[in-house]
Amino acid sequence: MGWGPDPQEIIFHLLEHGVEFRVCCRDAVGIAPEPPLAFRYSGLGYRRAGYTPTFKDYGVYIDLCDSFFDCPRGRAALFAGGIVGRLARDRVNEDLASLGPTADVFMTGVRFWDGQSSTAYWDDGLTDQEIGLICGVYDVGTGATNDDPQTSRISWWPLPHAFRSSGLNTGWWSPDCEVWFQQRQAAIKQGTAKLLTQTEWKHVTKYYKKTREVAIASEMVAGQFLSEAL
Repeated sequence: MGWGPDPQEIIFHLLEHGVEFRVCCRDAVGIAPEPPLAFRYSGLGYRRAGYTPTFKDYGVYIDLCDSFFDCPRGRAALFAGGIVGRLARDRVNEDLASLGPTADVFMTGVRFWDGQSSTAYWDDGLTDQEIGLICGVYDVGTGATNDDPQTSRISWWPLPHAFRSSGLNTGWWSPDCEVWFQQRQAAIKQGTAKLLTQTEWKHVTKYYKKTREVAIASEMVAGQFLSEAL
């Protein structure tokens, strides 16, 4: 099977390779949606100082993720690439990928507009709260206070910004990524996995720094080629 010209074939291969992409609809420019409400605590919420998640807590996290992935907005996670896209691929029906944005896209989605055209491209986008849920984030009290209780953010999986800066991030879901993912899942099921802060995630997933440098250089060359070819 090739990579086109059927859009569904292209979508299938992009999903298969864990590449970040979007399937937009084209419509009037309209008004850009308001930013989503910011929650004080992300993902799975606040826990008191000294909290250590159990495997039962992991089961609750999975159930909450499944509920989200079953709703229409779960589709947006498939296109996110990286760790979010990988977690979604196990639970979201890939047939949803080619259906286009949800009916709420003009109220809660993302607008891509060049500032001049009479039309824009629209697609669903994940909120920080949804990303925190997918990655299994807890805000755990540190016991320190500075007017407000201080917290440390730990998670079952790295948040996108931590994953993007890692040596695992090559722009697609490589075999090395999958090996790391399976090892992490096995550790969780065995009860030996430690939840990490985002700084700790950056450290344990840094691997070989040259990997990301090569990926960035390849992306620049590809962009130059497309600019000259189109």
